[in-house]
Amino acid sequence: MKPTLSDNKQFIIQAFKPHLGLLGIWFIFLIVGGFFTYLGTKIDDNGIAFIIFGCVFMILASAFMLFTLPSSFMYYYEQAKIKKYGSYTSARIINKRIDNYTHKTSSFNSRQPKHINEFLYVIEFEFIYNNQVYKNECFFEHQSTFETISLDTELPIKFLKTNPKNTTLRRRKLSNQLGITEKMCR
Repeated sequence: MKPTLSDNKQFIIQAFKPHLGLLGIWFIFLIVGGFFTYLGTKIDDNGIAFIIFGCVFMILASAFMLFTLPSSFMYYYEQAKIKKYGSYTSARIINKRIDNYTHKTSSFNSRQPKHINEFLYVIEFEFIYNNQVYKNECFFEHQSTFETISLDTELPIKFLKTNPKNTTLRRRKLSNQLGITEKMCR
């Protein structure tokens, strides 16, 4: 099951949509850097400083984009692929854990630091495809949803037959199964 050229084009478009704002900001950085570089070529005194600043400005912005975009782009590409070609199954929960990201904020003025509680609710699951066990995990924002899901709950998932490691949780189906709103199942 190989995606057609038109499907790949659609997947690429769907992967670029969440990044349009970031690409626009990158374009603005390139324009500003180009402006400083151009300005440096027109100034007789200390023009080289403007040229260097403009080039460094464009290089740093481009390096940041080239460092962050590929993994994010591939994530959204795979999600679009799973949505189109994925197969449905149920997964068995093997572990539940809470990752604690609690921290204190610091401030430069005399105010007291704030204590911020942040938790990530993780459910590890496994499913069998072609007599092979595949493991993955999903994340939840809400503690009440995490507590509603027991170790006996069957998680509805969607996976790619060509790469079963790529799975996504069917959150709408899970919310209907648990009797909670879809918003609480994020």
